[in-house]
Amino acid sequence: MVTALLDPRKPKSIADILTLTILTFYVALYLILPSNFRKWTFLGIYAISRLSYNGGLGYLLYQQSFHRWLTKWAAKSRIFNRPGPNASVLRRTTYDIIKRELSAKMGSDYIFETVPLEYNTWLLFRRVVDLILMSDFTSYILFAVACASIPANQTMALHVGRWAAGIFLFLFNLWVKLDAHRVVKDYAWYWGDFFFLEDLELCFDGIFELVPHPMYSVGYAGYYVSILSTRLIRWIANAS
Repeated sequence: MVTALLDPRKPKSIADILTLTILTFYVALYLILPSNFRKWTFLGIYAISRLSYNGGLGYLLYQQSFHRWLTKWAAKSRIFNRPGPNASVLRRTTYDIIKRELSAKMGSDYIFETVPLEYNTWLLFRRVVDLILMSDFTSYILFAVACASIPANQTMALHVGRWAAGIFLFLFNLWVKLDAHRVVKDYAWYWGDFFFLEDLELCFDGIFELVPHPMYSVGYAGYYVSILSTRLIRWIANAS
């Protein structure tokens, strides 16, 4: 997702352009805002993004799992059906945009008109997931940068240690996510089983040999440890 979004050589869909525009706005907002407003602004943006991920996506997946909410909506609205000759301009334009959007990153074997409705609904849902995930990640990074400071009574060894530990945890987090995606691939990464079933044989090697749910346990090691380390460093600074 990140590679396809940031690599200029990769084709960009409308959702990609929208996501990049929002992320650029976040960075510009960080640069424009006074330092005393940055922390609270990006705390608010991060809280909304995190709530959208845990609450919004969770609610959509719950409704899809138990009531087929998203696929029923797609069938009722007929957004994937080719409009007839008497269809309105808005209907034809919407159809063309959705078709171009979903086909932008697919291979030559993907035919928009013939794939099952559940598959196209899942592809459309993925665009929403990407937007929320990137907003969540970027706003958290900017919030962390806005909160960054160097205590006046901190030794150089402790300062270097903090940065070394942070870089290590960041790289470890990146490896966990990439290795987990290598194993489960897009189908499980984007909750494809909530929309349709595939006959797959997964080999849970790599990070899955260490923990069963790496993305939601050790995958957030940097996030959890950063909170604990901040409190520990403050305790050390106050004790000295």
